[in-house]
Amino acid sequence: MFKKLFIVLFYSLLVVSCTYFENKWERESIQVIDTVVDFNTVDAFPLFPNCKDIPSREKQKICFQIEIAQHIYASLKEYQLNATEIVNDTILVKLKVNVLGRTSLSEILISDKTKEQLPEFDSILKVSLQNLPTLKPAIKRDMPVTTEFTLPIILKN
Repeated sequence: MFKKLFIVLFYSLLVVSCTYFENKWERESIQVIDTVVDFNTVDAFPLFPNCKDIPSREKQKICFQIEIAQHIYASLKEYQLNATEIVNDTILVKLKVNVLGRTSLSEILISDKTKEQLPEFDSILKVSLQNLPTLKPAIKRDMPVTTEFTLPIILKN
């Protein structure tokens, strides 16, 4: 009798204890982890030194676009670009700002006709980008990240 009672008691304790640990493990393994990262947007855009005090994110973006356009326009204005034919084209310049805030040229999308008319344009553009000041890099989740963007340059003569 004691033997049967002991076996029943032992099995009931075994079943209860396994259920207890199972629920405990199950509770510990369920965690909400935020792993969805949108790689197409940043929390803060790369900034020139005089744009960093602007509070609005959208106005910072506009300030960045204006500053880079003015800098490149001023650099291109220093050179005499001579073409034998009329040039009316939009050149797409892909720029990269790394985590240290340095700007580099990724790619220039230029038509063959414009490249033929202005063969020195890409080297002038590279020199103008080297003269850019060091920027504050873009921020994503409180970490500096490398960003790439496309700047259109409209040429008309």
